[in-house]
Amino acid sequence: MRHYDIYLMEKEVARHYFGQESKLFHLFLEQKKATTEFKAIYEKQIEFITRPISTLQLQQLVGQAFKRNQNYEQFKNTHYLSISQPFSQAELTLNPTMITVTSDGGYEAETIFFEVLRKYNACFFAMDMNDFRFGWLNPIKQVKLI
Repeated sequence: MRHYDIYLMEKEVARHYFGQESKLFHLFLEQKKATTEFKAIYEKQIEFITRPISTLQLQQLVGQAFKRNQNYEQFKNTHYLSISQPFSQAELTLNPTMITVTSDGGYEAETIFFEVLRKYNACFFAMDMNDFRFGWLNPIKQVKLI
């Protein structure tokens, strides 16, 4: 079972931390591990570098992307997708501060959800805290100065 926390980062933060993703990951990791007295400080820092997520807009986008897919279901802010061959299932939950994706089996179902999010905005940053994996859903290309 894989679990991803996905945040919509401010555009300038995404540009500045491209190539330095581990710094962002460690900020979120420290916030998860922090004691009560420091938790509020980390939460303020995270609030400063992230943007609110338009759940209504994303609900419509995800629903539209899968309206003809028989393996897709929606219940309130949670979307379910399953693929039988090879077995892959994923659950995407939309919240105003972050999106969570939980998946099992192959990577196909979660990848399909990631594609929809990637098309919506290029500044989504995904983290799997259990396996210490992280990265942009849509990497921003660095501009080379000659």
